[in-house]
Amino acid sequence: MIAEVEFFTEIFEEFLGMENYFYGNELWKSHSIIKLMRASDEFEDQKIVEEGLKIIINLCRFKECGELLDSYELESQSLNELPETEKILLGSILKAEFT
Repeated sequence: MIAEVEFFTEIFEEFLGMENYFYGNELWKSHSIIKLMRASDEFEDQKIVEEGLKIIINLCRFKECGELLDSYELESQSLNELPETEKILLGSILKAEFT
């Protein structure tokens, strides 16, 4: 019987070791889902399959064209681009937090 921890460790290692080419992400996702389905009979808790699918799909969102992405960087913007009212609000939040 395969341990869930061993299975997911192997999946994560493959994800991190994936070469940086355009289709690598999709190939890894397909391969991992197939592997998960094949191993599903060996898992004691069948909820692991559902959680595993969520993990695989979410991991795919962290790579684009084979490069790891920073999800915070994608949605951030320069402080200089903020409207003046948001700059004032941000300044007051930072003052309250760090003083």
